[in-house]
Amino acid sequence: MDISSFFESITGIFLSSTILFVAFGTILGVIFGAIPGLTATLAVVILLPFTYGMDPVAGLSTLVSAYIGGISGGVVAAILIGMPGTPSSVTTVFDGYPLAKKGLGAKALSMGAMSNLIGSVISLVFLVLLAPQLAKVALSFTPFEYAMVMLFAFVIVAGLTGDFFKSILVTVFGLILATWGFDPINAVERNPLGIEFLRNGIPAIPALIGLFVISRVFEELESDQSKPIIPKTSTKGSFPKLREIKISVPNFLRSGFIGTAIGILPGIGSSLATFVAYDRAKKSSKEPETFGKGNIQGVIASETSNNAVIGGALIPLLALGIPGDSVTALLLGGLQMHGLQPGPLLFLNQPDFVMGLFASFLLSVVIMYLFMVTIGARIFPIILSVKKVYLLPMVVAMSIAGTFTIGNRVEDVWIMAIFGIIGYFMDKYNFSTLPLVITLLLGFPFEQYIRNGLIQSEGSLLPFFTRPIAGGFFLLTIITLFFILKSKRKAKRSVG
Repeated sequence: MDISSFFESITGIFLSSTILFVAFGTILGVIFGAIPGLTATLAVVILLPFTYGMDPVAGLSTLVSAYIGGISGGVVAAILIGMPGTPSSVTTVFDGYPLAKKGLGAKALSMGAMSNLIGSVISLVFLVLLAPQLAKVALSFTPFEYAMVMLFAFVIVAGLTGDFFKSILVTVFGLILATWGFDPINAVERNPLGIEFLRNGIPAIPALIGLFVISRVFEELESDQSKPIIPKTSTKGSFPKLREIKISVPNFLRSGFIGTAIGILPGIGSSLATFVAYDRAKKSSKEPETFGKGNIQGVIASETSNNAVIGGALIPLLALGIPGDSVTALLLGGLQMHGLQPGPLLFLNQPDFVMGLFASFLLSVVIMYLFMVTIGARIFPIILSVKKVYLLPMVVAMSIAGTFTIGNRVEDVWIMAIFGIIGYFMDKYNFSTLPLVITLLLGFPFEQYIRNGLIQSEGSLLPFFTRPIAGGFFLLTIITLFFILKSKRKAKRSVG
């Protein structure tokens, strides 16, 4: 990477209106991450339609900033009330909440914010160094390789999100929905129910807003609306001392590497990274018995690794077009909405965009840290006491306005509502929505790559399995499938 171009991009963003969008996305993400149930995914999905009219750098920078803020904000609720604001902050509760009960909540928040900062920077270094290199390798990809990479992603996501067989059913359902609309090769209309507003297929973004936001509103409506999401609380404490930071350096680096490495793998997500990093921190400690009782190293391991996942997850997204989790799946939708196709050509044809995104990543991390240590710790106890009866209508209004803005079509709002109902009942019956999200985004190109491959091979399926990289991913898919089924069988026996 050209370092001078990187700093030029930072200067350019800092002197333009983009810095305001980065700051807004970061702070909104932190607020959403701090409120249990309103995750980074919700922050990104609500902002997504509002970035439609922006230039690509400003739009995607806003979304990535919301992603960073959302993951970082999870530390607030995890420490102050013992509830993870995001799934990736589950392990932060183990030691953060006991610290808060000891009157060290502010200190834990400060160290958590510093961990977020360091984890993000470590992952940014890997993102800058690895993503362009991986993109060069991906230049040799043909439709055969892309199809098998997507097949691998579908299987690994299905295996890591709840019941495997239910997730496979959801994946098949999503692939069927993705075939709705015009044929990608012959442009033949495929509208089996004859519904006029579905002639062009099911737009992914309104469907995602329905699945992630509206379905959650339905769930919250079942509980008491007069109560706030959390009770009122307060924090006291101070910045961590230099000695505490110094002895934590090995934990910062180890957890940052673990988070980045796991984040690169599609479908793994930040939750696994935090558990692995927490486990390694505990085993490396001279006082492992203090973990779970208020050891600040537990907070550091959890918060460093969950933010390091962000940069790791962006590597396969930008270099291969493969989302690593639900948020990067939404970012993929954002790239497509701005007419950008992630993959190796993105680095060749849009170098200014890529450099601007990297620069925005760094600026967002700095803004997040400054906000958390100067303002966040004071206002979050107040914000978190907002009653649901006031909060939920605002969320619904923003969702409707955002969905309508995408194409100025009332039909998109109906699609959002329909998928909100689908998401609600999927959650009720323990069906994960993530396989449906990924297939709605990748189902169309998956079909396109398979059919283009078949055209190139004159109808033969052999190149999908015999070409080195395509065959390698097929082998990985089989191995993954084997271990998923083996673990499920083992879990079933242990229950029985």
